[in-house]
Amino acid sequence: MKQPTLTMKKNRGVTLTEVMVVVAIIGILAAIAVPSYQDMIERNRLKQAAESLKSDLQFTRTEAIKGSSNVTLDFTGVCYGISPGGACDCGTAGSCTIKTVDTSQFTGITLAGNDVTFSFRRGTTTDPGTISSTLSSTNYAVTVETTLVGRVRICPSIGSLGYQC
Repeated sequence: MKQPTLTMKKNRGVTLTEVMVVVAIIGILAAIAVPSYQDMIERNRLKQAAESLKSDLQFTRTEAIKGSSNVTLDFTGVCYGISPGGACDCGTAGSCTIKTVDTSQFTGITLAGNDVTFSFRRGTTTDPGTISSTLSSTNYAVTVETTLVGRVRICPSIGSLGYQC
């Protein structure tokens, strides 16, 4: 008895219908993922700006203790600067002798702050009470607080970014 021979057709690719189905599935997945991705970017930008300000406040305190003179972190509109002794204008070159930070590098973040002066004796602030600076984006806001004893911390104002006070 003769066995039937199987002939196989060679598959030369995919059909246009199959490609369209795959493209549609990718489009649906992308439409779902983009809004949450944009929210994540916004939160991360705000966290980065808050951590940067916190780090600069701690640096200011360290410079006061190390240099044996009061050091001020001074907010001036779109920038802030660090200088010994008193206020500086970060818009004027050389006015802030230690450091100048242009806040336009924090894309989509608004910064409203109060000047902070650290005493060289113990690293405490010269102002009574808590000094706060607020950073905000479209949907979130955090406050960077500096206490009388010189402790710097980040507290959430709007939305939860993983910070607790």
